[in-house]
Amino acid sequence: MWITFMQSGGFAGGIRGCRIDAAGLGEAERKELEGLVDACGIANSFERFSATGRDLRHYDLAIERDVATLRLSCDERSLPPAARPLVTFLSARATPQSVAFQVPAAVPHHPTADSVAAVATWGRFDGEVVARWEDDGRQMTLVEDFAYVDPSQVSWAAPAGSVVNGASIPRAFWSLIGGPFEGRFRNASVVHDVACVVRERRWQDAHRMFHDACRCGGVHAAQAAAMYYAVYHFGPRWRIEERTTVVAGAARQERIVRDETPAAPTDAEVAAIAAYFFTHEVGPEAIPGLDIKPFSSGSP
Repeated sequence: MWITFMQSGGFAGGIRGCRIDAAGLGEAERKELEGLVDACGIANSFERFSATGRDLRHYDLAIERDVATLRLSCDERSLPPAARPLVTFLSARATPQSVAFQVPAAVPHHPTADSVAAVATWGRFDGEVVARWEDDGRQMTLVEDFAYVDPSQVSWAAPAGSVVNGASIPRAFWSLIGGPFEGRFRNASVVHDVACVVRERRWQDAHRMFHDACRCGGVHAAQAAAMYYAVYHFGPRWRIEERTTVVAGAARQERIVRDETPAAPTDAEVAAIAAYFFTHEVGPEAIPGLDIKPFSSGSP
């Protein structure tokens, strides 16, 4: 097992890091490191940054085993509690590094030609997000047409003139992604925002589209699953009713959309969801039926 660790940011700035071959350590230190890795609960690679973390330390950590490489990228505020002892161990052994210091990328378990090809199953984006920030600093207006074509070849359009603001993603979960228009979530957030405003399709389909668009944009499976859970269970919901009315003797179809958005999550619910997806591998098909409960007051 190899461990590569890099610490950057913070008030002091600079880059510190280390690369450790567990097999080359003394028995006591090797057992300590293996115990910390086992206890940290890292089951999936993920990337998570706080929305307001400009002066926080950033950590990049790769755990390389024969079957896979797990990669963790986060700031000190987003670092899961179970991983803190491991980071403390590695920080004590880190030394100043140059900007050329690299942390290995994630490699899934037993990668095959089929699994590599499967990346293409998440659809495609048509165009690029070109937008203009409005004076309020919170909303963007699309300047050019943009769209996501999902794996079933259904197109989800975000035409020029659409106004997006990330509101389709419950704000309580923004801290898990650093903001809806940052990094690899941006494209998915744009088409999801528009879908949740126009409400032409079922809310269940719009939220599943968000998951697939996240994966198409390069979001890791564990983080895409966590955000799919967030929007499915706490994001916008609506019910579409088709009604026939008679006006002046002529039948007319009327489409009524009723909002059924659930209450915002509590801090305890957000914490439990973040912790759950840090230690569990969950496929998107399981998300609608998954019910994650907040920690009880007696939990450690």
